[in-house]
Amino acid sequence: MKRFVFFPLRLIWAFVVLVVVCVTWLVLFLVFLPFLLITALVGPKRNPSRESETVTPRQAADSEVPLIFDRRNDVSKLFGCNTRNVPYRWNLFSSRLDQIRKDVSTPHALDFGAGSLRDSYELARLGFCVTSVDLDPQVMQQYYCSYDWNAVRWPPTVFTQPLEKLQDEQSRFHLAIAFDVIEHLEDPSRYCRRIHSLLTDGGLFFSIVPNRRSLFERYFKRSIAKSRAKGISWTPGVPHLQFNTPAEWEELFAQSGFRILEHDMTIGFFVNDWTALVGLPLRVYVTPVLARLAALRRVKFNQVAFEEAFSPPWLMKRIDVLDQMFKKQLAPRFGWNLIVAMK
Repeated sequence: MKRFVFFPLRLIWAFVVLVVVCVTWLVLFLVFLPFLLITALVGPKRNPSRESETVTPRQAADSEVPLIFDRRNDVSKLFGCNTRNVPYRWNLFSSRLDQIRKDVSTPHALDFGAGSLRDSYELARLGFCVTSVDLDPQVMQQYYCSYDWNAVRWPPTVFTQPLEKLQDEQSRFHLAIAFDVIEHLEDPSRYCRRIHSLLTDGGLFFSIVPNRRSLFERYFKRSIAKSRAKGISWTPGVPHLQFNTPAEWEELFAQSGFRILEHDMTIGFFVNDWTALVGLPLRVYVTPVLARLAALRRVKFNQVAFEEAFSPPWLMKRIDVLDQMFKKQLAPRFGWNLIVAMK
């Protein structure tokens, strides 16, 4: 009964929020318009992506197992990512990979929080002997079957137990990667110290972690605080639990025994916070109601496509140029940290 009483109120509120978002979008667009015209004329050009970045794994058969953070059809984060409707690319890690391959005949790599195995697949293609660590055997098996491992010399070893059970004497790695993983852990220092112990002397640790200053992270932090206060449980490994500034991430890695070699920022301030400013209200208040309405009327509704319509690629790419032009000044507010550390 409560559903029928409150749904009309939610529908009205969703309409109000949608109107506010549309007005906000228009105001932002008019404010940015002069800068967008300038970037169209004098903005820097991006470097073309490497051929290895565009490998598309084959899809496995559908399964009832839910696949979270599915990145099989995306570029490996060793080289970039496609997010906020912008094709980001970086070379922070690639030169280090080339050096490891030059120095070591059989390089060993640890992919911690391997998820969809996209980065494990890329490392294997580059000649690394990879150990992929994640905890759900069923999910990992489905992801594993998504790739053609005949194209690599050493298919990865999938390890689905706690990292502590990976024996030191059997696992000495020249490289460890943890992309979009550390922020999901209750005790990140413990895992970082464990990764440190598994690396050879001079071994490298590549990490990608978010910047707590972004609007998305501020929202995630508020959401997890409310869940904790109400005693609401969550699926382990899904929400962000750690919220640090770039300097605080460096300190965490340093306290775990690492020396920071290189630290860059990506996903620009304007792109990231524009998307959050218009996207979060839609995601919280509008799309759930529209999805419910569509279900009642038995019509299809793509929530992701609806939200992304407010941040179209042609606009986000122009705003990204603006981010790159002012990166020196805005870097502390960029969305992601790219970190290279050494044992």
